[in-house]
Amino acid sequence: MNNYKKTIRTMFKDIFENPTFDEAAIDGYFSTEYIQQVDGKIINFEQFKQHVRVLKDSMKSVSAEFKTLVQEDNIVFSNHLISGLNKEDRSVEGQVIAEFTFKDGKIISCDELTRMTKGDEKDRDLGSRH
Repeated sequence: MNNYKKTIRTMFKDIFENPTFDEAAIDGYFSTEYIQQVDGKIINFEQFKQHVRVLKDSMKSVSAEFKTLVQEDNIVFSNHLISGLNKEDRSVEGQVIAEFTFKDGKIISCDELTRMTKGDEKDRDLGSRH
């Protein structure tokens, strides 16, 4: 069985914690059929790439701390904390509950809820901004 939990951990390091935008990394982890449902919004693969680009443009740093990471077959459930510093030196923290689905070794979907626990109201949409 594939260790998709490990894939999720390395994906966060390679894409979100990496200070630069790496489109090749996104292509390596995510299917072109990727769909993300986040806080009631639906984002397709191209919009997800734009979402990551917008995060890189607005954040100085981002880190993830996994509280729970559980795999069942091709699905990984995650409860993780995100913290970061935006370009205006404001701290942002949030909790993310996410269910990732894999197909052919790549992430094909993510259904997530985000909750900002610290930060400015104008950063509330960081989980879905694109």
